[in-house]
Amino acid sequence: MDIGQILYNIEEAARILNLRISRLRTAVFRKEIGYVKLAGLVRFTKDDLENWIRKNQIQPK
Repeated sequence: MDIGQILYNIEEAARILNLRISRLRTAVFRKEIGYVKLAGLVRFTKDDLENWIRKNQIQPK
């Protein structure tokens, strides 16, 4: 992780992903999405969000 990289809180990440906060919290609990934990607070990098989108993308046949 780049030290100058922006970290998004759960509300910001949910808005970016167009998800409910509760769905994103479930993804964190199930370890479906990468995150950073600082002082007990969950934060997401742009790469975390992009990787989760890629992981859940359905490819056409």
